[in-house]
Amino acid sequence: MARKPYRVEVVHPTRGKPQYYLARDVKVKDKKRKIRKYIGIKPPTPAELEDYRNRYAYEMEMRAAKKKAEMSGEYYSTEYISRSQQVKLEYLRHLYKSFTDLLTVNEVGYYEKEFEIHYIHGTTAIEGNSLSIREARDLLENNIIPKNKALRELNEIQNFKKVVECRNRYRGRVSLDFIKNLHALIMNNIDIESAGTFRRIDSVAISGCDLKLSPAILIETELEELIGRYYAGLKKKKNPFEQAILFHYHFELIHPFTDGNGRVGREILNYMLVRSGYPRMLFPGKDREGYIGAMRLGNDGKYLDMVSRFIEVISDQRMAILNKNLKKVMQKPKKTGQLRLEDFVRV
Repeated sequence: MARKPYRVEVVHPTRGKPQYYLARDVKVKDKKRKIRKYIGIKPPTPAELEDYRNRYAYEMEMRAAKKKAEMSGEYYSTEYISRSQQVKLEYLRHLYKSFTDLLTVNEVGYYEKEFEIHYIHGTTAIEGNSLSIREARDLLENNIIPKNKALRELNEIQNFKKVVECRNRYRGRVSLDFIKNLHALIMNNIDIESAGTFRRIDSVAISGCDLKLSPAILIETELEELIGRYYAGLKKKKNPFEQAILFHYHFELIHPFTDGNGRVGREILNYMLVRSGYPRMLFPGKDREGYIGAMRLGNDGKYLDMVSRFIEVISDQRMAILNKNLKKVMQKPKKTGQLRLEDFVRV
């Protein structure tokens, strides 16, 4: 758990007694600011200082996140995100960092495990997997095989154990090898011949999409160009969330594999978000139509609406929960297990 970064500052007015403040530095890139909370005209004792740090931690972190959002919102350029949306995204990003920085190691481990179960269930359910969240949990945690389920559906769930290991170890750039490796793991024991191999045929289509997909012969070239544009955009200080969503849309339009494109694409999207400091997104099966609808906006050239829809998704999943539960982790550590997944994300 990170130490609450608050110190005491004293201000000596021209008249009157010294004023004491609880202060916190705020830094974004090369910009520095600070926020303060008035605590009286007497120097606090160590016990009082600790009390102030605990009492005002929530307020200070909320103000720090807001200040950072305003500062970093000016840092990035955008094509499809308004100024208010950019500040909203940055507020979420900094609030999430404050939240996770104050978790214990055990709480982080618990959260990661819970999130993965819901994420794996959702990303496979979108593609038609019929296991319930309880069945997915039993299969992943206890290797309990549900009755009357196809072997393919079981493998779709279990394959993500290796996907998680691969993703958590990897720290590099998105590359063709990274993409193919993810696909090989996701499609293991499902389509052994094609797992990890870009498609060699053009007779494929996305359901409900009339746009022509990339010809097989151009897949590697177009993926390299797409990856290049993404990292060039980051280098030019374009908004990382916007760039990740645009990458995700165009990746699905290239459709590099005969099967498994959605699951691979969502993995890459979340990898990009995490590398830029954002929380990961869930893709619950019950929200399948909303996810597909957002992607279809891109088909009509409505990139502004598409990016806005994804901003709404991640905000709905995270913002209210963070605002409500940040205070919990600001308090002194309690027994592990008192935090639930709902303290981190709306499922």
